Amino acid sequence: MGKIRRAIARMLGVAPKSHWKAGRTNRSFGTNASGNAGPNRANLPYLPLLRARSRDMARNAPVADNAVDTYSSELIGTGITPLPVADDDVKKELSTLWDEWRVHADFDRVLDFYGLQDLAVRAWKESGECFARLIVLPYDGSGIVPLRVQLIEADMIPLANGKAPNGNEIFNGIEFKDGQRIAYWMLKEHPGDYLFAGKGVFGVADYTEDKMVRVPVDDMLHLYKPRRPGQLRGVPRSSGTLQTISQLDDFDEATLERQKLAAAFTGFIRRPEPVEDGKDPITGERIDPDVVHESSINAGSVYTLLPGEEISFPHMPELGEEYEKFVKHHNQKIASGNALPYELLTGDYGAVNDRTVRVALGVFRRKLQQDQRFNVIHQMCLPVWRKWIRIAVLNALAAKELIDVKVKWNPQAWPYINPLQDVQTKAAEIKAGLTSRTAKIMERGDDPDQVDTERAADVKREQELQISTQAGKTEGD
Repeated sequence: MGKIRRAIARMLGVAPKSHWKAGRTNRSFGTNASGNAGPNRANLPYLPLLRARSRDMARNAPVADNAVDTYSSELIGTGITPLPVADDDVKKELSTLWDEWRVHADFDRVLDFYGLQDLAVRAWKESGECFARLIVLPYDGSGIVPLRVQLIEADMIPLANGKAPNGNEIFNGIEFKDGQRIAYWMLKEHPGDYLFAGKGVFGVADYTEDKMVRVPVDDMLHLYKPRRPGQLRGVPRSSGTLQTISQLDDFDEATLERQKLAAAFTGFIRRPEPVEDGKDPITGERIDPDVVHESSINAGSVYTLLPGEEISFPHMPELGEEYEKFVKHHNQKIASGNALPYELLTGDYGAVNDRTVRVALGVFRRKLQQDQRFNVIHQMCLPVWRKWIRIAVLNALAAKELIDVKVKWNPQAWPYINPLQDVQTKAAEIKAGLTSRTAKIMERGDDPDQVDTERAADVKREQELQISTQAGKTEGD
């Protein structure tokens, strides 16, 4: 019977009843239309406004600014550092060359390479994406690898489609050939810095090198997190919570203003109706219709009114107990929408203990590890290293065979939740053979070889100065 019904439905062009409640047409979803646009058409019409609102919230709403700031500081810390996988001499040579270069990495001469990481992540979270251009300068003989990194805001890469002079298709500012990215087209000026520029959103379709800069894909980094396969441009992380942040901020300001008015209350003195026209019923003096008498009220004072006078104050509504619950509920939504624990977003630790903190931070740090590996390291750090080592070899600053040295990227360790227990747990793991000292040292963001070298130097110095012997003596020895 079911086969016959389905056959009839196919003949009549009628879809069978959905097995998913969410796939049915009903009142549960209200009037919200669920579109089926592709990964790019669904985002592009709204990206400029989303970016603008996201940046505005980060400037003016403390909770939005803290969301970006906290995520960036937890993700990058003091920097995700490279650790060459090589013998001691090669590692020391490359690490020294890198440390000399990273201070000069910024094309704009403002930050070092780890500062660029932090700024790139902040731009990524605010704007949905960040670009970085790798620029090779003429070598000046200083011993510094002549490679510079220039961070570029998302607005500098137009969202418009077009055609390159060589005939290749350009989608959202990215040039494609045989389905792969081969170049990015960049505006020469930031569209937001020039009034009436009209560039960078949808108005640019004439991709010519006299008006724009064509950057080969190997010289441009694109930091973003695609949410759908085939998504070309990034969307601000806070997009789903921007309306809540804006309305909560407005509500908070209105509540504060209401309380200010309630604190600066005004009193009204009522006098009986005059028995005789034109005369004050209490003092008997003549009433001047053009004069309004005002009385001031000072804190800590007691006043005696004249006979017949009464004083009244307007009723100002109180906040009540629901205010805190209301704000907390919406801050929890904002925290969830920004992939942050509520406590880190707001600084409210009143309802947590060690166990709940461990659970919340465990989930949060797993997300951070994803972003560290899949985005910052893969999309930014590794391409910079590959370009850096090639330029170093080409300028005879490093031996040719070093070009193939592998490198591990080491994020800064997160602080201990319970220092004593955490260290004991790590020591127990090493003793049980579940991990190695090297792995645990690298989890801290340190170089195992450097740690062992420093330990050996400490032991040698203590022996020479007999520090350990003196420390071990007790009174009476």
